[in-house]
Amino acid sequence: MAFTGSYVVESYENYEEFMEALGLQMPKGKVTEEVVTEIHQNDEFVMTKHLKDKTWCNKFHIGKEAELQTVAGEKFKTTVTLEGGKLKIQFPNYLYTAEVVADKLVEVQTVAGVSAKLISKKTK
Repeated sequence: MAFTGSYVVESYENYEEFMEALGLQMPKGKVTEEVVTEIHQNDEFVMTKHLKDKTWCNKFHIGKEAELQTVAGEKFKTTVTLEGGKLKIQFPNYLYTAEVVADKLVEVQTVAGVSAKLISKKTK
């Protein structure tokens, strides 16, 4: 199971700029405050994100429409795809991709030409 595991953010690029492009404010350097992503891949994917004061979970099957939730709690429907080993999720305001490279989860989020990259190390 390529994605299954627990990952902790170890580095990021352009995250503050990405959040600004979404119209969200966040204090500088706060993304490194223990962001944990847990993924369980089976027939169904279960992706849970843990931040300091917030947790949310999305469940989906590849190629089937699912109701997902944003970090802000907004619900939306989309079809998650898996292309070339990358998960692709079209959120209401941005595109999210994720892939596993060695023991790292590489997440890229793009809005209005601004891309943020988070690299997380597998912990279990």
